[in-house]
Amino acid sequence: MLIIDENLLEIDDLIDKLLVEFAKFPEVRAYRQAKVDFLDDEKLQEKIALLNENADFITFRPELKALQKEVNVDDKVYALRLAENDIQTILSVLTKKITSSISEKIIVDENLPLKGGGHRGRHHGTV
Repeated sequence: MLIIDENLLEIDDLIDKLLVEFAKFPEVRAYRQAKVDFLDDEKLQEKIALLNENADFITFRPELKALQKEVNVDDKVYALRLAENDIQTILSVLTKKITSSISEKIIVDENLPLKGGGHRGRHHGTV
């Protein structure tokens, strides 16, 4: 049974403060803008919808394979992926700090596919 006491309420307040501060990060603002740009591009969204509708056939249809490649190298798709990776990096660092305060034996998965740079030479540092 969960007992609600002052410690639990304090943790809840600290989480709220953490969320407010997290939203102020420039990487979060950049992510939000990249997502808006990505979603506002109607032609890109139509291409993605077509690919999603035909996902089972991409391997067998060269025109879909070419469209998939076109979408994957689109500037807005790439910017969104980089922004997502930046957010994931921040979250990994924060998670490590939180878990290390509990135990150094807790492992944090840092599945950061773009860490170390992408095809356009972008490298990620630590927060």
